[in-house]
Amino acid sequence: MTIINMSNGSKWNPATSSDTVHCVNCDSTVNTPEETSSCPNCGKSWTGSEKRSTSVFVTAPDAISGEA
Repeated sequence: MTIINMSNGSKWNPATSSDTVHCVNCDSTVNTPEETSSCPNCGKSWTGSEKRSTSVFVTAPDAISGEA
């Protein structure tokens, strides 16, 4: 994760992301599948055929007034 220090002393994080996996057995959405060997909803093992999604959120800092 990159943190940018702005000239006014504030800190800004330009982007964050979120990964999710959709279980093929029960269609439950899980955001931390690597922490378990099976789906926490149905209890079945991950098959490797799960649908994976990544969401990336990018933000821009507010303008700093008084600068050229």
